Amino acid sequence: LQIFLAALAFSFFAKGFSGSYMKSMSSQIERRFEISSSIVGIIDGSFEIGNLMVMVLVSYLGPRVHRPKVIAVGCLIMSLGAFLSVVPQFLMGRYNYERITVTVDNSSTSVSACSPAWSEGHPDTDATETPSAMKNFGCEKTTNSYLWLFVLMGNLLRGIGEAPVMPLGVSYIDDFSKEENSAFYIGLVRSSGMFGPTLGFLLGSFCASLWVDIGIVDVDAISINPKDTRWVGAWWLGLLICGVVNFIASLPFWFLPYSLPKEGDNEKLKISHLPVQGDHCKTDPPAQPQLRFSEAVKVYSIYFSITDFFPALNKLFGNPIFLVFIFLTILQYNSLVGLITYETKFMEQQFNVSVARAIFLIGVILLPVTILGMFLGGFLIKKFRLHITEMAKFACITFIVAYLLNLLYFTCSCDVLQVAGLTVPYSGLKHLSSFKTSFMASCNTDCGCKLDHWDPVCGDNGITYMTACFAGCKSSTGMGKNMVFHNCSCVEGQGHGLGNSSAVLGQCQRESCTKAFPYFLALQTACAFILALGGTPTYMIMFRSVSPDLKSFAVGLETLGGRILGGLPAPIYFGALIDETCLKWGTKNCGGSGSCRVYDTKAFR
Repeated sequence: LQIFLAALAFSFFAKGFSGSYMKSMSSQIERRFEISSSIVGIIDGSFEIGNLMVMVLVSYLGPRVHRPKVIAVGCLIMSLGAFLSVVPQFLMGRYNYERITVTVDNSSTSVSACSPAWSEGHPDTDATETPSAMKNFGCEKTTNSYLWLFVLMGNLLRGIGEAPVMPLGVSYIDDFSKEENSAFYIGLVRSSGMFGPTLGFLLGSFCASLWVDIGIVDVDAISINPKDTRWVGAWWLGLLICGVVNFIASLPFWFLPYSLPKEGDNEKLKISHLPVQGDHCKTDPPAQPQLRFSEAVKVYSIYFSITDFFPALNKLFGNPIFLVFIFLTILQYNSLVGLITYETKFMEQQFNVSVARAIFLIGVILLPVTILGMFLGGFLIKKFRLHITEMAKFACITFIVAYLLNLLYFTCSCDVLQVAGLTVPYSGLKHLSSFKTSFMASCNTDCGCKLDHWDPVCGDNGITYMTACFAGCKSSTGMGKNMVFHNCSCVEGQGHGLGNSSAVLGQCQRESCTKAFPYFLALQTACAFILALGGTPTYMIMFRSVSPDLKSFAVGLETLGGRILGGLPAPIYFGALIDETCLKWGTKNCGGSGSCRVYDTKAFR
């Protein structure tokens, strides 16, 4: 049993490791494939679809199959899914982000994007139009646009592979451990598994800080940093590591037995196996009926039989405690899955935090606190030997406290990013009335700016401009990240007249938002701990309220209900709602709408 506990804990670690890594990379995948948040939600939901395809079958079969070997096969499928998701990186070529083009003359000064001469000679284009974009006109319809389907299919396989780990692993522990130890063991395995998400987020943080084409492109030549909304980290690198970890997790299960002696019965078994003198007929204990893989088709038909499956289903749904538990699970899945999927994007948009730092903070603060809460919840059940009603009261109190704390999120306010022509007017200048030129003002009409471009600069006046062209900058010095634009006709700096100010690459920082971030993080930590504290007692309510022969089936139905009505729709509708708050969409290299660059932070919150 101890070996199985260790192997299961590592498989929980492996699935949590790869699952959290995928969650942490949602923003990077969105930007790399230039897709919307709702598409990211569909990719995320594909994991749940894969899970649902086999979850009920796996849970219902329960003790009829060789549970350790089925878990081993699941881990191998998860490994295959991780490797499949990496394939697009080697098919897409290098990542080209939106940026302005400046022509360099013989001196150290560059001619900036605001070039009247260019706009007079080329009325239909502008200085920011790259030759490759004109050459590849219409290429948004090519195969590259749909390579995110590889990630979707890989996530689907991960979902299929993960399905047997929880129901079969937990029911195996509950079957062969003492009743008083069962809750503690399950809490121990689940909390040990939580180190996977922690390390997954840390790996995500590391990979998000590396450039996507690391080893191929000179990083010093890149003009953006990890805080930029166009930055894409090495999302594929961590998936290779996840694939290897899942493969290793499958190995020990191939050598574990179909069943174990009940914990505490070892001495009795030793006595019963002692040979009786003069008795040449040694009697073995009756073996449990084992289901081989070759018999899976037969069991599949039994699974749908009215005489077996539906009475079990009716018995579970006729249990009011189990029904309430399922309803609670669905609500919690919706809340937690939506939160986890878009947490890093929220931190980035609200508090000027880079995605890499946001992922790191989740990994080193929020998840360890959650682990502590889950472990402490299991320990309190064992220590005070809580019965089902006491566990329900304890869980109820923790959820009410967490809910009241959640209301404080409304106080973590932050101003919308000030973007000229988008969220604030140009300083002291009247807008042009035409819709097509709503981002234009009289100070930049002769610049020939590309309206759908995004390469932000921060002016001396603290206002962000979509490009240096929109700021009306006539010249620039320096290269790469150190480029500074001068003689900006739309920027009115302190102590400078209009047109005599400069701008630097990147959007302006919002100091008030940065100061509010520690309070937000402290509030999230408190909420995570309190919710986790009530998590293990709530989970044990299900085990104590159903008959022993239906435990495995109950775990499967609980996971199924949570995922089909929570885990699957939540990322999609959260993503669609977040897309509605987008103020400025990016543009693909060869046309078409990309990922969002600026959100209305108040609506997002």
